[in-house]
Amino acid sequence: MERESASKQDKENFLVNSSLFLKEFEKPFADYFASLCVSYDSAIDKEEAKSIALSIYQCLFKCESDIGDLKEDIFIRMRQDGVMIGFLINRSMFFLMEEYLVFARKHDLSPQLELLIECISRFINLLESDITPKVSQSTAAFDVSFSDDVLFTPNNNIIDVFAKMQENHQNIIFLNLYKGVPISSEASVVEIDGENVTFKIDQLQEIAMKLDGQAFIVKNEYFSKHLKADIVYSNFQNGTVVLTNFIYLLNMPALQREFIRVHPDIIAKVFLHQFGNLQTSGRLYDLSMNGLGVVSNENNGVFVGAKVLIEFELNSPSVPSHGDKKIEVQGEVINIIEYNDSFRYCMRIFPNRAMSEKILHYITLREKEILEDLHTELKEYIV
Repeated sequence: MERESASKQDKENFLVNSSLFLKEFEKPFADYFASLCVSYDSAIDKEEAKSIALSIYQCLFKCESDIGDLKEDIFIRMRQDGVMIGFLINRSMFFLMEEYLVFARKHDLSPQLELLIECISRFINLLESDITPKVSQSTAAFDVSFSDDVLFTPNNNIIDVFAKMQENHQNIIFLNLYKGVPISSEASVVEIDGENVTFKIDQLQEIAMKLDGQAFIVKNEYFSKHLKADIVYSNFQNGTVVLTNFIYLLNMPALQREFIRVHPDIIAKVFLHQFGNLQTSGRLYDLSMNGLGVVSNENNGVFVGAKVLIEFELNSPSVPSHGDKKIEVQGEVINIIEYNDSFRYCMRIFPNRAMSEKILHYITLREKEILEDLHTELKEYIV
């Protein structure tokens, strides 16, 4: 009870002392949130995204009973995409804190950052109470809560940790995906300038990072969580990259994959059979030894947990196959990601020995081809 009371008082204190900022920042917050939405998923309507942003902003300092409808509404309007929810809330709240500090300096105010963080953390915890159980069933990759090791103090933040690693000559490990193939290598900190950090990096990693459009750092003894960052500048001539906007991630799905998952170079027509041969057709999205993805405009009753028979042909123009190209495997639907006009079915597959050999042959050659493509991309930047 005392903790609840203290939190309520903190909110009231912050609202009283920061009313001008909160009024002026409402529109910039909505615009920023909407731009993130559109960059993350171009199918999202920008005005709809602004509407969602305003709902979040207006509920940010309210109690649990006042945001009950918001929790379900966000989850549904974001098409039940846990990755999107986590990323948007995380990044927009960082933007809120950054702009609050700028406002405080501009108006010569004493910033109440701890109160703001407490209010934001409480709001996110209230959202998580309903959303997290649903997100756990999807492909959640981002941590939508502030962890205990993210302390917003001058002496204990991400940039300070990088400075310590530089001082101790310790390397970090980058991980990116290129057409599904993991690209990973060590890198060292060479310079820190404000919120920007320059790393000495392997050139193949650098081009994979550039094509991916972002950087991912694997957790280590200095960072208890994985990190994501934005790219400021890539210099392929001296093998350096400048990163900024570092945020913590809850997990990194690429590290959890038991097998390499490649993006095929074929337009394979995939048929999902269930319920007495009722059929849903689609395009092969990705493929591994124990799973695959299918994009389709149809549903026909497919649901998470459904047992299906999957059929397609590995008729790749660049990856030679021997004998019969047909793949036929039993599968189980483990997630369905719904877009405006299509569905992506994520499935676990159970191939027999013959099917496993065909799939392994294709993945092995396709991985080699993808890495050759990456080297070709690199040559265009280092000429």
